[in-house]
Amino acid sequence: MKVTLTKIVRGGQSPVASALAVLALLSVLQVSQARAQSARQPVQQPVQPDAPQAVQQEGARQQGRAAGNALMKRLNLTPEQREQLREIRRQREEEARELTRRVRLARRALDDAIYADTVDEALVEQRTRALSEAQAAALRLRASTELKVRGVLTPEQLRAFRQLRRQAQRQQQLRRRLRGEQPPPPDEN
Repeated sequence: MKVTLTKIVRGGQSPVASALAVLALLSVLQVSQARAQSARQPVQQPVQPDAPQAVQQEGARQQGRAAGNALMKRLNLTPEQREQLREIRRQREEEARELTRRVRLARRALDDAIYADTVDEALVEQRTRALSEAQAAALRLRASTELKVRGVLTPEQLRAFRQLRRQAQRQQQLRRRLRGEQPPPPDEN
């Protein structure tokens, strides 16, 4: 599933993984996209990206930047706020890429250990810890980035962002139910 902010900005037509938005959070969005992509990919040994995949990743980055710019307009950010958010993104981008790679490789390594011809429970436990540590580092980066972004937004902008985030979460839940990925919520009767 392609995750874009542009569709949300245009009326909530598409979900955003992990409810990430604002240009500074695009680096975190890349982490979420990589998680979703690696969860759908078959288990295989880590390989170097080929040219078509690299082209797809660059296209996703450009699309994410365009969506972030549209979101900035929707939040009515000042030029100073835009520059602050760009700087936050620049500061976090490389670390987010590395954490995305780390989570992906740790997940694959765990899968390899679980589905090996001979199971080594100690190895499975070790790789489970490695995956947990990588995911925790990605979550820490996301939280610290969101805190920095929050400090840039005015109370009115924060309210608008929260509304967009809730809308995106509802859309994402609906899409998952339609694809059969999650059971419907319990009846309220």
